This record gives sequence, structure tokens and C-alpha cells, in this order.
Amino acid sequence: MAQSCRQPEFSFQVPDEWVPRTIISWSAPPVAGRSVTPNVVVAYDRPEPGEDLDTYANRQLKDLAARARQFHLDLRRPVVLGGRAAIEAIFHWDSGSGVHKQQQVYSLLPDGNVILIANLASLADFAAIEPLFRSILGSFTWADNAQASTVG
Repeated sequence: MAQSCRQPEFSFQVPDEWVPRTIISWSAPPVAGRSVTPNVVVAYDRPEPGEDLDTYANRQLKDLAARARQFHLDLRRPVVLGGRAAIEAIFHWDSGSGVHKQQQVYSLLPDGNVILIANLASLADFAAIEPLFRSILGSFTWADNAQASTVG
């Protein structure tokens, strides 16, 4: 067991072959009567062997399209996140409790893993909250370089 998971509150060891799937999330205060609270989720994933960022993003979107009810891809484009190449996708779907819209930004990490930043709100609220989502992404910097983000 050579991988270490270190957090401010704890640490532990896991087997080398295990995939880090750390998830970090923040959400706006809940509003009564809303089906979803705007939120930002950051997740880590490992691409399949030989998979580049473009192929990884395509696979993720294809999987979402197959599983989500009335999935519609609004936008997919290359962007820059904190000075690094990234892919942005914006889509909406019927969750069963309402139509939700999400912006996802994928970028490769130096270790070959992928970081995903997902901004979610109801379709009805997305346009109003999108400037805040863009501001959050615009403030993104990598720990190993202090370059500002240019997503948006």
C-alpha cells in the first residue's frame, strides 16, 4: 500500500492500483421550492489506458447521453483552465424532478488523471447563476503555477 490519502483532518494508505475518486463540493444556500440548489463539484478520475483528454470527454458525454432523460448537448469546446488545456461541455437533461443544466470542464493532471469541475443549476436558474459559475472558474489556479483561468 503505497498511495497516501492526506487531508487536514486525517490520512490513510490505499493500494497502488486503486483509483483516486476524490470529490469536493460546494452549494448555494437552499431555496424553498427549488428542485436543485446551484452547486460546484470537483472530482478526480482516471482515464482508460491510452485515452487522451478529448476521448475521455467524449466517453463521459456519450455515457451521460445514454443514461440521462432527454439529454441535450448545448456546447462542447476546447478551453484553457489555469493555463492548461481543457474541454468545456454544457448540457441539460430532465432529471425527473425538473430540467437541470450543467457546465463541465475537464483537464488532465500531470499524473495522467483527469480533474472535472461541474457547475449545476436548474435550467430556469442557470442563466442567472452562470456569471457566478464563470467567476468561480475564472479564479481557478493550479497549485504548481499561479496562472489565471481563461474559461468563459
